[in-house]
Amino acid sequence: MDTTIRNIDPFVYKKLKTKAAQEGISIGEAVTKAISEWLGLPKNKKRSIIEIKPEHFGHQYRNLSEEIDEVLYKQEQA
Repeated sequence: MDTTIRNIDPFVYKKLKTKAAQEGISIGEAVTKAISEWLGLPKNKKRSIIEIKPEHFGHQYRNLSEEIDEVLYKQEQA
């Protein structure tokens, strides 16, 4: 969302701009982070692999895992 914030202390803004540049983030991201922390909002945590849900790709791929294993791990016959 684009917004305008007025009456920011010039010294504070300069420090914000410098810190954001050091962190490699935009001023908008820095302001969002600061406001979120001030409000006590939960931090965006990284998702765990446990939270990932399986996705259905269609019945034509129902044996894909087994087919891949067969190609990859097929033992050569002497």
